[in-house]
Amino acid sequence: MRLSLDAVEREVGRLWEEEARRSKATRVQLLTLVALVSEPGLLARAAKVLEQVARVHPSRTIAVVWKGGTEATITADAALHPATPGGAPSGDAITLEAVGGAREWLPQNIDRLILSDLPVCLWWVGDLPDFDNLFDRAVLSSNLVVVNSAEMDLRDLEKLSRIMARSRGRYALSDLMWIRLYPLQELVARFFDDGDSRACLGAIERVKVEFAPREAELDVASTQAALLFGWMAHVLGLRPESVEWKRGPTWGEVTLGKVVARFEHTPRADVPHGAILRVAIECGGGTRFEIERQEDPQVFRWSRDVPGGSTPSQTLRVGLREEAALLVQCLSRPRADPLFETSLAMAVRIVRPIAP
Repeated sequence: MRLSLDAVEREVGRLWEEEARRSKATRVQLLTLVALVSEPGLLARAAKVLEQVARVHPSRTIAVVWKGGTEATITADAALHPATPGGAPSGDAITLEAVGGAREWLPQNIDRLILSDLPVCLWWVGDLPDFDNLFDRAVLSSNLVVVNSAEMDLRDLEKLSRIMARSRGRYALSDLMWIRLYPLQELVARFFDDGDSRACLGAIERVKVEFAPREAELDVASTQAALLFGWMAHVLGLRPESVEWKRGPTWGEVTLGKVVARFEHTPRADVPHGAILRVAIECGGGTRFEIERQEDPQVFRWSRDVPGGSTPSQTLRVGLREEAALLVQCLSRPRADPLFETSLAMAVRIVRPIAP
């Protein structure tokens, strides 16, 4: 049933009253979670994620979508999130749809529906727009802002870095794709757990990153591959002032001082677009470190070959975490991440010449 905005709170109250009579459910909500859905086709996916997140963090969720039209209107739907099938509700589920010029009215109308005195998380679903102030206006009431750089082009990392700079002192910025990188970062860090391997850090000469490209991919690297190497370059203390690129149709190679990093397209249908398939690090003296995704997309082979101290290869399961689990982790730690900020800034400086 489509509602006017003025009728939303009454309808939500009525639904809770009915539920209280039926099951004596208690209304508990910890935050307002707003999903700005950049394309109507993404609404069903976003709604599913919001329902899953509300089971862990009872919330008022507001899914916001817009479409073209001549008559400027905003209408709403209101329902309750079930905690489990047939279980007690875990929050309010509100959907707003703006038509035509009513898109400009969304920020103030979202503010009308935010629960007072509770944290507000804004999740932008999809690619960030190039020339649009809706995002900037919508974040003004937010404590935490979440994006997913896996849905962006390589050049959008610069835009994300500018958003990061503006966020300081106003809200925390989280990236679902950065969180998805945590297990790979841990596997890379494990290469250098002992003294012999740490001694190789200053001798790294080549880094190779293979990733699964989107169909007809034009970027030399995915945002995930760029952020992973941005983190590595930051940790290694590389200087991006003298970046030099070479590129071909399905690869790109960048030189930073004495380190050469190569990014290669390796099509694979059973992993998300942009996912990393292999990371290889070569040092002087025949030292080599490698992580490679196996036939099972959730299994990686980890190997370290150090002269005089090689380690038998290991296989480790690294789950492909869904959006809902990543968003729950963001809500569990709603604070700025300095390592993400510095790694993003480094990645931007590295890819700027080939992703203007």
